[in-house]
Amino acid sequence: MSYFNRLNTFQVHIKLPDIFTRRFAALIPQQRERVNQLMEERVILNYALDMDRSQLWVTMQAKDQEAVMDVLSTFPIIKDVKVEIFELAFFDSAPMGLPELIMN
Repeated sequence: MSYFNRLNTFQVHIKLPDIFTRRFAALIPQQRERVNQLMEERVILNYALDMDRSQLWVTMQAKDQEAVMDVLSTFPIIKDVKVEIFELAFFDSAPMGLPELIMN
């Protein structure tokens, strides 16, 4: 992949509504399904919700902020939330893999 075609990493902060209406709550399973799909595609790297269920953080890869918004526009909850996008200089994480297999 050339330098000009590389993907950048973005941190997205999503402020959820103060009150979850029935309509909004009904969107949550569709939201999780969409996020899981994007995680399988490695577009979304991390997805986190705070304990009081008022904020989401999404780490994702995209060409630019416009591409991030294109992905976010596919979120079922997008019309009900406020979004801030931050481009990251770097993104490090602990390696994840399968646990070591021990043969007895």
